[in-house]
Order: sequence, then C-alpha cells, then structure tokens
Amino acid sequence: MSNGSTRLHIITERDVGMFSLIQQVVAQIPWALAEECIPVVYFGGGTCYWTPNGYRGADTVWEYYFEPINPSYPAARIPESVTALLAHDRPTADEVGYLVGDGAFVSSHFGDHPLLRGMALRIPYQWDDPSDALRREAKAVLDSFVRPRSYLAQKVEDFYTRQMAGHYVVGLHARGTDATSTQEIRPFRQGSLVLSRYYAEIERILEVEPDAKVFAASDDQSSVNRLAAAFPQRVIAYDSVRHQGGEAAGQGPTGWIMPAYIAGDRDVAAKNGEDAIIEYLLLSRCRQLVHNGSSLARTVLLNAPDLPHINTHRRPPALAEAGGSPHHGDRPRVREL
Repeated sequence: MSNGSTRLHIITERDVGMFSLIQQVVAQIPWALAEECIPVVYFGGGTCYWTPNGYRGADTVWEYYFEPINPSYPAARIPESVTALLAHDRPTADEVGYLVGDGAFVSSHFGDHPLLRGMALRIPYQWDDPSDALRREAKAVLDSFVRPRSYLAQKVEDFYTRQMAGHYVVGLHARGTDATSTQEIRPFRQGSLVLSRYYAEIERILEVEPDAKVFAASDDQSSVNRLAAAFPQRVIAYDSVRHQGGEAAGQGPTGWIMPAYIAGDRDVAAKNGEDAIIEYLLLSRCRQLVHNGSSLARTVLLNAPDLPHINTHRRPPALAEAGGSPHHGDRPRVREL
C-alpha cells in the first residue's frame, strides 16, 4: 500500500458502534507500522459519536476518549489539504483505502480483507470470539497505543476502588437495543440477548464463589434492572447513559442500524461513548466475563487475554458461517488522489 514516501496512515470512521471503531484502530495499527507510517485516528461526522460541539476539549472522536496513537501527531496535525478532501470524499468501508498525494494513506476499512492478511489483525465480529493468540497480540497493541485519557482512567479507578476492590467480581455484558430489534436481520445478531442464559451462568459461578458480586454492563436499562432483581444485593453497575424504552433501533449518519437512544442526539452519543469505555475497562478488571455477541465484550477479551469467559449467544448447529463481510466488498480498490 505504501509508495515509499507515504508517512501518515490515517484511520477514518465508519457508521458503526464505539467498539467496532476501537477494533478498527487496533486492527490497522500493525498495518500502519509495517508500512513505516505514522498512524493517526481521524473520526468525524460519519459516526454518531461525533458532535459539532466537541467533547472533553477535543474535536475528533478518538481524542474525546484516548490519547493520540502517536503523542507527537494528534489529529490536529493532519494537513489541511487532507482534511479538506475527507470532508467531501471519505473512504468507504468496502475499499482498502487511498493515497492522498505523497504524504498520507487514508482508510476506514475494518482490516479483515484478504489483501491485508498478515498485515492487519483479523478480529472476529460475527459468531466467533478471538483466539488466545489474537488476544495476546491485540493486547500488546492496546497497551502501547490505546491509552485512555486521564479523566476517564480516574473515573474507572474511583469506581473500582469504591465498588469492586477486594471482591470476587463477575463481569457481565448484555448487548441489547438494536441487536434485539426486528430491523436487525443478520443471523449472528438475531436472538442474541437471552437473559435466562445469563442467570444460569451466574448461578453456576455462585456455586463456586458464593460471595461474588456481579458487575452488570449493558446498553439497555431494563436488562440491568432485571439482573439486579434476579440477584439482589449482588449486582453493581456504573451510572451509564442507556436505552430507557421506546424504539430500540435507529440510523447512524450514513444509514447503518444503530441504537436509537444515541442515533438521535450526538451529544448523548458522545457521553455514551465515554460511559461504554469506562464499562469496558471495568469489565477488563473482573475475574470472569459472561457476555453475548458484542464488540464491547470481545474488546474486553482482547484487553484481558487471560480472562475466562462464557459467550451466551451460541451459533445454531445447522447454521453455516455467513459468507462475505459487511466491512468490505468483492472488489476492493486503492485509489490515489
């Protein structure tokens, strides 16, 4: 992909959830480094988490929550000629990317295209969870390059100290909202939230760890409420922005299905991004994880490679793996501008 003079590898947004965006960055960093480029994340208005008001003193979504990948090269240093181009001609998720003159390569790809095999990390997103080898490899990337900002890290530490320290804590992530909507037609999402399976796994764990607490994280408040009712005095939760009722599914900026409670208000979405990252970091510090198919839970597995886990959303035996990938098309292209 590199022509020798390309120095920047700019990762731009897709119209997807927060942790699919984070996985996109994790996947692309090894690719950028292999090409001897400086990786820079530039997430703007093509994702619902971006707000024209800015957030926490930052203007781009990655820097709302994380330090720049390269501390000496924040998004603000991207040449104006490149940002002007991206304002009207972002790369699509079905192309590998494109060159902007001699100075930058721009991509919004997830990193799982065959052309990128051996360069970008291939992070599963349908039925499968990441392998042990992938978890270890991704952990090295996360530790070196995905650094939460200090305000966010402090919130995590404060909650952990107050609520979790000194306890055996089972982490639980229940992905709901648009994944439970009739608008969601992908087999690996349909029927993915079955709380009775969570109850069974928690009861099994409590037979071995009778004093355990349960840290419940979800995008759906009713799921947290039901878990708290099922296991009184055990469930703890971070005070997050969550779906409170009404229509579960909405549309992101380019029409992709997104949770309705964040799709309609960019400032709410920006706050939700912060809350979700805090929940992810707290789940990473639990002793076990019970989850369904979600990018947040799988990013926890990448961040905590030794964390035992149970996925409650199982592939039906008769259902073969769906072919293709929504992250790329059949004829990827690299274009030069």
